[in-house]
Amino acid sequence: MRRLLIALVVLAGLLVAADRVGVVLAERALADQIRTELALQQTPDVSIRGIPFLTQAIRGRYQEVRVVLPDVDSDPLQNIEVDARLLGVRAPLGDVLRRRIDAVPVDRITGDLTIGYDDLARASGIAGLRIVRDGDALRVSGTVEVLGRQVDASAVGRVEVAGDDIAITAEQAQVGGVELPRPALDAAARLLSFRVSPRNLPLDLRITGVRTGDQALVVTAESDAVVLRR
Repeated sequence: MRRLLIALVVLAGLLVAADRVGVVLAERALADQIRTELALQQTPDVSIRGIPFLTQAIRGRYQEVRVVLPDVDSDPLQNIEVDARLLGVRAPLGDVLRRRIDAVPVDRITGDLTIGYDDLARASGIAGLRIVRDGDALRVSGTVEVLGRQVDASAVGRVEVAGDDIAITAEQAQVGGVELPRPALDAAARLLSFRVSPRNLPLDLRITGVRTGDQALVVTAESDAVVLRR
């Protein structure tokens, strides 16, 4: 009986070790696949969720794979961090172990795109624009031309998704050092408003929502029925 217990303990240990080794191999293979698919300069951080791994591997279907892509460019935005959850990933175990994965179907992808406010300001096309968080909105500031003169203006920027764009609509404009009529303040607000149209987001992601963070804008995105190809 004692020998049987020892054998069972050893077997369990081997299975756990095999499970963990298999996770590492699969994560590396998927990371290489994603790096090739997206033509990345560096290998992304990939982690396969769910225990035990071997059960998922034998089936060739993984419940959730977490992928973090730093410094992604999507003209005109730069330095986007993508934190994605790939749900229903299909990759046969034999192909994973041999590193011969030509296509990886994914049922659904959800993710957050983190965009620094400085990068958002540069993408706005407004020279010298400054952006900081202001509660659930943004505070946009810059120099604009109103009534034929350059003035320093700031406004509350309301953030929303408009189609495939991120839209910042400036409201309640204020101008320092000069009294201006309401129509002039409204004109200043329009000059501080802008849209950004990210193109070619990775993993076929499309924008679905947006929220303000302390140092960055967080954009939610998703995609369905994606195939990652080598």
